[in-house]
Amino acid sequence: MPPLSKEAATARFALLGLMPSFDMDDAALEASYFKQQRLFHPDRTVGKPPLERQAALQRSVDINEAYQALKTPLSRAQTLLAMQGLTVGTDTDSVKPTQSLLMETLSWRETIDESATPQALETTEKSLSAAHLHCLAQLSTLYRDQNWQAMAQSALRLGYIEKALQAAAQTKKRMDKTVP
Repeated sequence: MPPLSKEAATARFALLGLMPSFDMDDAALEASYFKQQRLFHPDRTVGKPPLERQAALQRSVDINEAYQALKTPLSRAQTLLAMQGLTVGTDTDSVKPTQSLLMETLSWRETIDESATPQALETTEKSLSAAHLHCLAQLSTLYRDQNWQAMAQSALRLGYIEKALQAAAQTKKRMDKTVP
């Protein structure tokens, strides 16, 4: 997937009539999404000329993509960073993770892989969940402070934490299947 341009990132907020912000009220985001969908849904163009129907369909697709991108903190952070010309969480990142972040990530994966009991895994999951919450708070502060490079590192960290949580959940499923 190509990196998101500054214009496309900015358009995600504009399509939903929202000001760019990391801290987002989920209910307000959803309400804005449904309002825009009611206004631009392709069903409203039945009987209209083909170009008008096509434009409505494209607008509806764009609104859906904007909503999907803004509804999770990680993709919202990536969108906000793209507005600053920074790409994170893709194959073409303009910001690379620090060595300490890579080491931390490796440590989480090893801990998950070495968890011999569901209790040990649960302890790791709690630690990762706490790190997730801390990272969200940090992203909020860094956005307000316009500290884009640090925000990019935190967004990368959030992505790694979420992947580690997914790995822990998969390991837990495997453990549950083997317990008599």
